[in-house]
Amino acid sequence: QQLTTAATSIAAGNLSTKVNVNRYDELGKLARAFNAMSVQIQNAQEGLENKVTERTAQLEAVNKELEAFSYSVSHDLRAPLRAVNGYAQILKEDYGAKLDPEANRIMNAIMSNAHMMGQLIDDLIAFSRISRKEVAHHQIDMKRLAETCLQEIQEINGRKKYEVQIDPLPNCYGDQSMIKQVWLNLISNAVKYSSHEKDPRIEIGYKNDEKGHIYFVKDNGVGFDMQYSHKLFGVFQRLHSPEAFEGTGVGLALAKRIINKHSGDIWAESAPGKGATFYISLPKNQES
Repeated sequence: QQLTTAATSIAAGNLSTKVNVNRYDELGKLARAFNAMSVQIQNAQEGLENKVTERTAQLEAVNKELEAFSYSVSHDLRAPLRAVNGYAQILKEDYGAKLDPEANRIMNAIMSNAHMMGQLIDDLIAFSRISRKEVAHHQIDMKRLAETCLQEIQEINGRKKYEVQIDPLPNCYGDQSMIKQVWLNLISNAVKYSSHEKDPRIEIGYKNDEKGHIYFVKDNGVGFDMQYSHKLFGVFQRLHSPEAFEGTGVGLALAKRIINKHSGDIWAESAPGKGATFYISLPKNQES
């Protein structure tokens, strides 16, 4: 009875439980073995807690180093970029009229690439920070969030003749600022890759699934070959040339990392010239 009570106590987390031993028969041997096991479990638990504390301190140190690196990248790399872009603008403004068309083209290329490098730095910093950011779960009005993202994208790109349909979207649980980054990326990609179409159409919708919410962004743009789909969500991986469509190749990698942090998934379906549909799945409730 004492052994049963002690075993139940240890199972409940009281690792210091012992059994009083006052006999030397088989039950006494069993009780002493039980007490020895209890001591070993307690020592192992203390060792594990010390190791967790040590690993946590190491992780905090690494995070501080990463934060310092991000700060260095953000400030130290921007300074020469600003100088390159600034000098190029001065040359164009003061001497542009005296330069031939080829020299002006090169000057514009310098400024364009400096701007793209700045955007790449921003994307890489955002990508690295997402790994360290904790997810704050709250209920998100997905339809309203998608409408807000579409409005922001239209303000940047101008209200071109896009036919945009936003279907009813159920709410979900997640970090709204993170999920907004995903919507911004997917909708802006749909706008970008359908921009060469005569009548660009975009649909933002929802598919019900037993395992979770599935949202999608569908366009009728250039699409891509599915045999290269494994490259979509890698950093710096692009399926179209920068000359055809601008971009840094970080946006979808960032979206995938955000969705993974929400215990969800992201994937795409497409065909060349047939548009593309990007899906994101998220758990239906906060507990999931």
